[in-house]
Amino acid sequence: MKASKEFIIGVVVVLTIAVLYMGVNYLKGVNLLSKQLKFYSRYENVAGLTASNPVVLNGFKIGIVSDVGMNPNGDGSVIVEVMLNDSKLKVPIDTKLEIFDADLFGGKAIRIALGDSEVLANDGDYLAGVVSLGLTETIKQEIEPLKKKTGDLFAGIDSVINSLNAVLGSANDKDGMTAVFASLKNTLRNLESTTFKVDNLLASNGGKISEIVSNVESISKNLKDNNVPLTNAIKNFSSLSDTLAKLELATTILKVNKAMESTNTLLAGINEGQGTLGKLATTDSLHHELMNASHSLDLLLDDMRMHPNRYVNFSLIGRKNNDGLSKKEKEEVEEIIGSPKKIRDN
Repeated sequence: MKASKEFIIGVVVVLTIAVLYMGVNYLKGVNLLSKQLKFYSRYENVAGLTASNPVVLNGFKIGIVSDVGMNPNGDGSVIVEVMLNDSKLKVPIDTKLEIFDADLFGGKAIRIALGDSEVLANDGDYLAGVVSLGLTETIKQEIEPLKKKTGDLFAGIDSVINSLNAVLGSANDKDGMTAVFASLKNTLRNLESTTFKVDNLLASNGGKISEIVSNVESISKNLKDNNVPLTNAIKNFSSLSDTLAKLELATTILKVNKAMESTNTLLAGINEGQGTLGKLATTDSLHHELMNASHSLDLLLDDMRMHPNRYVNFSLIGRKNNDGLSKKEKEEVEEIIGSPKKIRDN
């Protein structure tokens, strides 16, 4: 039985449509002849994502966005369906589907950010959906603070200009402003002269300044090297101060005052001639007696020299009596006849 021409045309049309459908999906990245994985995700805003946008993993395209539509529950969210060509891909349950800018012209794509969970997602599960900022949104967020700061800057500049205009406008005439600028010029000239003098002073005394700095450094080094001894000295001084503070100074001073009073009393008695020390200090009798005793001893020694036989019964070898008078005999004669001085005076 031969097939009719209409049947053959129908079969050809059906095959053509099937091949066309498969070809279009293949061009989109969907291989209908292999097993695929489907996942869903919910977004508040898909940022222009449409069906047939690519799905990439580590920069490699592994699927497409198969469908984008509103959530059937009517809450305003958007449900996105993605289809992955590799059915053997292990997708953790905490994997995220991130919408990002695929190019500079705003084309969107979904990046699969694999999670760390050991539990794997099954075909048809919902995964978390996130939206990363695009290039335009990023530039906008960077420009907004700059725009605000620029506005504040221009406002400040405007305030400065207004203040300057107010200052310039407050001058009564041109001469007043001339005087202001002349004063400013003189101030700058004085400042320049002072700076020049300071430079000359530093240049002429550079060696002395270096020596002073060296001396200060040496003193600082000595203090640092002797930090421990100085600390101990300060502690010892503090301990000595505490010890002195604890002494019974009032009692000691009272005793000293009493000793001074006794000494003053003793000295007063001596000055008044009381006691042996007082008599010695106020009378010269002891002095006269000592002088007389010394004179008598001198006369005795001279008489012994002149007349040794009067005191010694044997004569010394080679020693003879002097025929002259001793001092004692001379004084006795002078007492009898009067001293030569008295005779001359008479």
